[in-house]
Amino acid sequence: MRKKILLIAAIGIFILACNTLMPQTPAEEAPVTPATEAAVGSDMAAKLEALGGTACEENPDFTCVTIQVPLNHFDAANTETLNVVFAVSPATGERYGMYVQAFPGGPGGEGISSGGLGWYPDAILEHYDIVYFDQRGIGLSNPLSCPNTYKSDFTGYLNAVDEAGVEGLDTPEEQQEAIDSARSYAEACVAEIGIDPAKLAFFGTDQVAEDIESFRAAIGDDKFMMYGVSYGTAVAQTYAAAHPEHLSGLVLDGTIDLTLNGEEGALSQEKAFDKVLVAALEACNADETCTADMGGDAVAVYDKLAKQISETPIKYEFPLPSGEKVERIFNFNQWESTAAYQLYSLSGRMLYLRALAAANRGDMIPMARLAYQNLTLDPATLEYLGDDTFSDTMFLGVLCTDDSFFSGTQDEKIEQTIAAGQASNGTVPRLDGSVYTGLSCAFWPGSPTEDVTTQPLVAEGVTTFVLNSTLDPATPFEEGKAVYENLADGYHLYVEGGRHSIYGFGFDCPDRYISDFMLEGTLPAEREIVCEDWGTDVIRAYEPLVAENISSYENVLEAFYAIDSAIQLQPEYFYGSFTEDVSIACPFSGTFTFGPSDTGEAYTFDNCAYTQGFALTGTGSYEYETGIITFETQVTGAKEGSLTYTDNLADGTFSVTGEYGGETIDLSQ
Repeated sequence: MRKKILLIAAIGIFILACNTLMPQTPAEEAPVTPATEAAVGSDMAAKLEALGGTACEENPDFTCVTIQVPLNHFDAANTETLNVVFAVSPATGERYGMYVQAFPGGPGGEGISSGGLGWYPDAILEHYDIVYFDQRGIGLSNPLSCPNTYKSDFTGYLNAVDEAGVEGLDTPEEQQEAIDSARSYAEACVAEIGIDPAKLAFFGTDQVAEDIESFRAAIGDDKFMMYGVSYGTAVAQTYAAAHPEHLSGLVLDGTIDLTLNGEEGALSQEKAFDKVLVAALEACNADETCTADMGGDAVAVYDKLAKQISETPIKYEFPLPSGEKVERIFNFNQWESTAAYQLYSLSGRMLYLRALAAANRGDMIPMARLAYQNLTLDPATLEYLGDDTFSDTMFLGVLCTDDSFFSGTQDEKIEQTIAAGQASNGTVPRLDGSVYTGLSCAFWPGSPTEDVTTQPLVAEGVTTFVLNSTLDPATPFEEGKAVYENLADGYHLYVEGGRHSIYGFGFDCPDRYISDFMLEGTLPAEREIVCEDWGTDVIRAYEPLVAENISSYENVLEAFYAIDSAIQLQPEYFYGSFTEDVSIACPFSGTFTFGPSDTGEAYTFDNCAYTQGFALTGTGSYEYETGIITFETQVTGAKEGSLTYTDNLADGTFSVTGEYGGETIDLSQ
């Protein structure tokens, strides 16, 4: 099976890092969809109608336009074409131009189904058309997919146990198995896609950049503003290198250094993941509550459990909503993958620390729940569900098309990949393995035969904002810094600490600087600015684990607050989509069910005990308009009663009233 690639779900979508090559000079293009003459300030709605635009089924706030583009922009003799779909939400007022989003990340993320308007201030929506797109091979744009092959391969990886030597491909037998698996995967995936293997070379980032240029020409605007995030910064940089004259400005958020080749980028990312993991563990050590839950030094706890799981996977019983408990195994592949997924955000890191603390106490359930959410596994059956908005196929396809992962013959690439993978096991002690992607790329049709080299982006005449944070695991700070230092007109806005990507989260920096430039043409007074309004936090404020027994709490208000927090941090709830009811087993008995309601969310408790001696039965709600959470419950266990708990998220107060153990309860805080 293929070695793990460090990847993640963030902001509800996959945002990953990869490296790519800058484009060649495109040949004269085959004819594309004709466009009406247009200038900034004219009616975008009319342009969309002329281009046959229709409401996007996946995202009704947008109008979808299909643009016919050459299969190979760089060969005029090849007249084959394919369709690429762009989604546009026209400016609500006086139009300044387009704001094109290379979003989400990946490669592999759908832009149209994942796109939205909530990231932007009203003034941007008033003056700019917001544009998303599904890049070729993904979503609405000629999708290429091998879901059955991927599911089999990924499931095999998650269930694998390394019983020889240490973790990693350290024996000849393991190395040969990995090589055979990579070959089988590539062959089976291409066969399932049903495409001429030679055509896969035309689904790389250089072609995607030219598709954007075809769309610009179809709309008729001379210049537009562009934003790229994570892998989208590769798309944005590639376009900027080829067509700087058509950009009015550029924003790179979570920035990849394209001058790094495949293996250099993989090792850079591995070191960044390790750096962020250690920072999160040390942040726990600096927090009394987290340290108390952890029962010692968090770094030592992580290393102890990682070593234990690498030698012998941990057996645990997972509770199902039916009341049944099923025996499962948590192995090292699941361990590393879960840690990597949780490092992208401050909240994710805090949830991981809570799960790590529970695991240290012998409770693997919180860690398993995180794993199931991150790896998109059905908790009841462990069936791989996947993410409908992300193409695992194109993740690898674009990665291998853009970068060579070593040079030479196929056998030489494989040999160098194995050697680099073994070396990284020593230099990156905690999270490693993405360099082994080179095995898959050695067999992927269209993978470059020679080492790919890319010149630094200069973007002469294009004001470029590089957004960054010092604790970004997927697109390391050092890479964004290197990109900024080569720009002709660059600005570097970054967070000390922080997360992966920083634009659109409501902080004055960087959002205001981008808006000021787009709306007023105003530039920052300094070239490098630390976004101090984010603070320097490494993790979100730590929330303690629920106590095992109700007797540990001074009163029922403390107990309810702990249960309320535990529910909000439950992985199924925290990462939930709230499109249907979801039932989960409570830690000690019963079930908790949550789902959508007409006014927010609805809850049901059925003998649900998050702490022993305090089982809840009843209903609850979260009213979005008022910001109030309410539990109406009957309590059994150490004492009995009827209690109503209220959490007012708007003003930070909470209270409980009713009868409990024969006493009247009226507590608030």
